[in-house]
Amino acid sequence: MKRPCLLDLVRPEILSLKAYRAEESRPDLIKLDANESPFPLPEDLRLELRLALDRVDVHRYPDPHEDRVRSILAAQLQVVPEALVLGNGSDELIQLLLLATSEPGTTVLAPIPTFSMYELIARVQGLRFEGVPFGARFEPDLPRLIETIERLRPKVIFLATPNNPTGGVFSEAEIFKILAVAPGLVVVDEAYGSYAGQTMLPHLVEQERLVILRSLSKIGLAGLRIGYLVAHPTLAAELEKVRLPFNLNAFSQAAAAVLLNHQEWIDTNVREVVRERAQVMHHLVALPGVEAFPSAANFVLFRTTSPGNVVFDTLLQQGVLVRNLGSVPGLHNCLRVTVGTKAENDRFVEALTTALRQD
Repeated sequence: MKRPCLLDLVRPEILSLKAYRAEESRPDLIKLDANESPFPLPEDLRLELRLALDRVDVHRYPDPHEDRVRSILAAQLQVVPEALVLGNGSDELIQLLLLATSEPGTTVLAPIPTFSMYELIARVQGLRFEGVPFGARFEPDLPRLIETIERLRPKVIFLATPNNPTGGVFSEAEIFKILAVAPGLVVVDEAYGSYAGQTMLPHLVEQERLVILRSLSKIGLAGLRIGYLVAHPTLAAELEKVRLPFNLNAFSQAAAAVLLNHQEWIDTNVREVVRERAQVMHHLVALPGVEAFPSAANFVLFRTTSPGNVVFDTLLQQGVLVRNLGSVPGLHNCLRVTVGTKAENDRFVEALTTALRQD
């Protein structure tokens, strides 16, 4: 009997997927492609962090319940610790949610374009992903969204607000309308919520099917890879059953316990990014050949009349790295720039102006 070739052993739905690609960078580039905070730790926090990491017992497994980090987050969010599930980035939490709630063939729904991991993780698990397009300027198309929810009865709905990569938000009223018709979970992804100044956290008590995703990655702690989920404790307890043991390493836990106690440093940096976002938007809307879309996140999406690939390459030649989204359906000639420091943003605007003139 002939043995199957190696790829015959891989599920067809996996063969059809493209792996998520994180762009590599170079130290000589101004890196404005990954929605990270541009602010490094000040020296006094670096010293405090080094002392904490020096006390980590690397020969022991990390705390399986992440009690220190969980208690700090619970106090900051004013929720009970049992409402929190911690993950290796929000990606793992998306995976846990779908593992715990959805059988093969179940429908998962999200407005598109949005964070690609919703669809990728759903398809990896044999689920059906249904994308509902945003409006012409990436505003929520609520009638279409509600009609699709009522017709397909999705088990899980993902609403990224602010949405990546478009930067727009769902209003509280819009989310309540979706909750009213949703048969399953409504997952409000607030990974960029710190830059929007809005949250659905106060409504968790009366909305049992509401789940909130957050991340430390966008507020200056991307290297720790810590995301967290806030939900009704009954649901959180079930998600803990599918969370792998020791999913957060000891160094990340120790670092988060230190840095989360310096909320004033995080808040100061968030305010600075919001101020700089307004300046970036001001410059973009003034540039001929650029359409910039409103953003409540730490990035701005814009479309150029010039070929987006050419603009991206010309920026790169000038030492500025942004995210080229032209291959994403609905984002032809679109690029996304992360808000950096004032100097980085000024350099980006200068480079973009040069790139558009060269077309």
